[in-house]
Amino acid sequence: MRHYGRQLFICNHGDCAPAEEAERLHRLALARNRQQGLNKLRNPHRIKCTLADCLGVCQGGPIAVVYPDGTWYHGVDEAGLERIYREHLIGGKPVEALIFHRHFPEGEEPAYAPDVRGDEALDPVAWGPLREEAEPETDREAVEREEEAAAQQRRMAARRARKKKGLVIVNTGEGKGKTTAALGILTRAWGRRMKVGVVQFLKHENARFGEIRAAERMGEIDWISSGDGWTWTSSDMDETAARARHTWTVCQERIVNGGYDVLILDEFTYLLHYGWLDGNEVLAWLEANKPPMMHLVITGRYAPRNLVDFADLVTEMRPIKHPFAEQGIRAQAGIEF
Repeated sequence: MRHYGRQLFICNHGDCAPAEEAERLHRLALARNRQQGLNKLRNPHRIKCTLADCLGVCQGGPIAVVYPDGTWYHGVDEAGLERIYREHLIGGKPVEALIFHRHFPEGEEPAYAPDVRGDEALDPVAWGPLREEAEPETDREAVEREEEAAAQQRRMAARRARKKKGLVIVNTGEGKGKTTAALGILTRAWGRRMKVGVVQFLKHENARFGEIRAAERMGEIDWISSGDGWTWTSSDMDETAARARHTWTVCQERIVNGGYDVLILDEFTYLLHYGWLDGNEVLAWLEANKPPMMHLVITGRYAPRNLVDFADLVTEMRPIKHPFAEQGIRAQAGIEF
């Protein structure tokens, strides 16, 4: 990362002050950066201007903080930001009238990094009104700026809406890690004291894989394994299919009445891919019966198109290197099972 002088954080969570005010201050700081040439990566005095989702001070906003000085400002309006930028970020003198907290005692703030590094002294541009017109930029810079602005608008809109829902998450593809990723979600949710469960449709009902042993030691994790082995090792595909269909009926009851926050349907895609269940009927049932805030994680290869379209989050695992294919190394405890 390139060297810089100071960083300005502006809280735009929306509790201490409307998020729109923070966004307006951020745009003003960026405009001053462009005017002063302090947005250039090669300028060792560069000022980084950052919108922060929450600075933990939920009153008296807009809140801004300058680092590494550790100087916190409240009630920052556009005039206040202009003072902070000119007097503190450029001049190195905090604006006393707006300070409500100091991380360091006055006069004992960290030394200015460009001075410590021996960089060339800062030569500020003459202060004046901001120009209305934008500085010339290349086509690529314009596209990048528009894309970043659009992404920022989406982030801001999502923060303001504070929308939440129970997600349908699909981990599919030919690569390894589909169940492993799902178990990562389970562990995270368990750590949040959420009610979690796993239904394994194909793995053998008597299996003692590491994740099953871990769930037993962790406690409070419902785990159902009802299969008779993977499809490619099954000696009776009709029996395998019948077991899987029966497990789906059990799973339906768990979805409706289990009270889960997170439920994993491990290898469920195979039931749809092989036609053991009608995919359209399954998705219609989930649409009608899945609790709104339940997160449902579905794993397995060959996720059908209608499931991908139905899901909120889909990840495709793609193999790039594999220890067995490249080196003849077989599955190992703690990694694969």
